[in-house]
Amino acid sequence: MNKTALTLLIMATSSAAMAQNVTSMEQQKVDNDMLQLADVQQEAALFMVQENSEYVAIDYIGQWVDVNNYVTHKEAKERQLQKTTKKYIYSQTGETLESIEQRIAEHIQVDQPRYFSVDVYRNYHGDSGDFNYLARVIEYI
Repeated sequence: MNKTALTLLIMATSSAAMAQNVTSMEQQKVDNDMLQLADVQQEAALFMVQENSEYVAIDYIGQWVDVNNYVTHKEAKERQLQKTTKKYIYSQTGETLESIEQRIAEHIQVDQPRYFSVDVYRNYHGDSGDFNYLARVIEYI
């Protein structure tokens, strides 16, 4: 009886450790994908308008800068950013991590936070062999 209990305990511990490693790899994938999101912002602009009876010419002098506003929790703390909102994005059973990332990107495009971070969690869904995902998007100023 003791050997059986010990064996079950070891198996449960090792499977929990494996699940944590997979979750950590998935979190790293989400981090890398979010770092690739870029927001184009106008850094400086000067418009010169020349009017003539037939046309209007507008010259633009300035530059556009790609800005990535994804930060890790550590970077947010180092920069002393303040949390403004949290949004939770839930998956349906069988939905992939990529589809959750797409929904995160859509949320970021709509809200346009100054900075944001993402935490990803997963849970095994019963006997289905599928996982449910939960993404927590934290926005900072």
